[in-house]
Amino acid sequence: MPFELTVVTPQGKAFSGQADAVVLPGSEGEFTVLPQHERFLTPLKVGEMSIQRGGETLRATISEGFAEVRGDAVNVLVESCTFADGTRVH
Repeated sequence: MPFELTVVTPQGKAFSGQADAVVLPGSEGEFTVLPQHERFLTPLKVGEMSIQRGGETLRATISEGFAEVRGDAVNVLVESCTFADGTRVH
């Protein structure tokens, strides 16, 4: 059962959709969020975000920010997000 993932920058949404898992660069180390994960709020550091959905994996470099995990949804708030295909949102 996927969860809703939203990545937001000051310019708007960089990503919004269903995800099976997301790997984020937490300030204390990398962590993975799966469906129905325990709720928490954590700071993020500059690094790679990996979004897994269906059989594909999307990769992006993100700036510092925060992640809010709510079990059925994850909100990532960052200054910038650049996907591996070159798509960039600042």
